[in-house]
Amino acid sequence: MFEKLKKKLWKVDGMEFTDNPAGSKGTFHLKYGKQLVGVLSYENNQWTFQYSNEFRENLDLNPIIDFPDPDKVYIDEQLWPFFASRIPSLNQPFQFKKIQKASIKQDDSVGLLKLFGSETINNPFRLFAL
Repeated sequence: MFEKLKKKLWKVDGMEFTDNPAGSKGTFHLKYGKQLVGVLSYENNQWTFQYSNEFRENLDLNPIIDFPDPDKVYIDEQLWPFFASRIPSLNQPFQFKKIQKASIKQDDSVGLLKLFGSETINNPFRLFAL
């Protein structure tokens, strides 16, 4: 129940999209330092996140709070807040110019994540588009 409520209430400022353009695909590696933590992908209108074997074997690192079970494959139609927070508000003129220059649609979370998602001040993880 908490997850359903969180999805209804939580939204990144300026991210009013709920879908990606038809045919959108994307794969990203989430890393902590040099270690591959997991793989995020978007295909067939759904996001998938799965921890890497390397992460599951490393007992020194804790799972990400949004993805508590290292053995579970997480699937959702919407991008999780952990990743969505990497995309800045589309209401910022400077960011909007970058989006236009890159020819990315405002409802394309895959494209926006590729453009903006590699680093964030919110956490020490890095996200690499493949």
